[in-house]
Amino acid sequence: MGNTKLGLPLEYQRHPEFFDAFSDNGHAAATNTVIEKLLRKQKVHTVLDMTCGTGSQVWHLAKHGYKVTGADFSPALLRIARAKARIEKTPVEFIDGDMRTLQVGAFDAVITIANAVGHLTKAGFEKSLRNIGRNLKPGGVYIFDIFNLDAMTDTVVADFAMHWCRKSGNTQCHDVQCSVINRRQGRLTSYDHYVFQKGAREPQTLRSRFSLQLYTAKELRGMLARNGFDTLMQCGLDGSQFVSGKTTSILTMARKC
Repeated sequence: MGNTKLGLPLEYQRHPEFFDAFSDNGHAAATNTVIEKLLRKQKVHTVLDMTCGTGSQVWHLAKHGYKVTGADFSPALLRIARAKARIEKTPVEFIDGDMRTLQVGAFDAVITIANAVGHLTKAGFEKSLRNIGRNLKPGGVYIFDIFNLDAMTDTVVADFAMHWCRKSGNTQCHDVQCSVINRRQGRLTSYDHYVFQKGAREPQTLRSRFSLQLYTAKELRGMLARNGFDTLMQCGLDGSQFVSGKTTSILTMARKC
């Protein structure tokens, strides 16, 4: 994923120490609860999180008794995840790898959460789907989320604008982010203006831009079918009933054919 044409947020590589701070949108706990319930209903025991970041879903599932393996393309984020594992004394294996190519075994379930598939081009996502199938046992399930293109009204996109202030150690970061949508391409592009200040030193200003590839629910079902999956369900991140023009994020669960 490191060579994606869509770009990546600044904290993925250059400032991984702020990854957790900017990823905490207040909804992670609720989403993790929904994912765990879905996995439990499917009688899942082993899980591969192919885009684990610093381990949000990994820790939640491990504490609920699942055998979880975390993987990510970012060595910097994995270093943080491994440090957390030592502190938590949680026996979780973390592996460097890209969801499009990584093959580490056969699991009951694979997950990729937090709009991870949106950082891939459409061709990259289809390649990932085929590879995810290779990491699943027969009948295994894949759970992922992505913004719903059908729900991206001008009002919704404008409401994505945010101004965050976060601190890591003695460094503060201010981030102003605004987004625009290209509905024909199905891409949401976000523009960030960061100001970093370490202690009382002169602030450093950085600008960044990245895009997410978005999909409609129908488009996702078609892509899954083409790449060896049956769609089992689609809902909101909180488990609510999916409504095409209103549900902002689609949580999808599919079974390997």
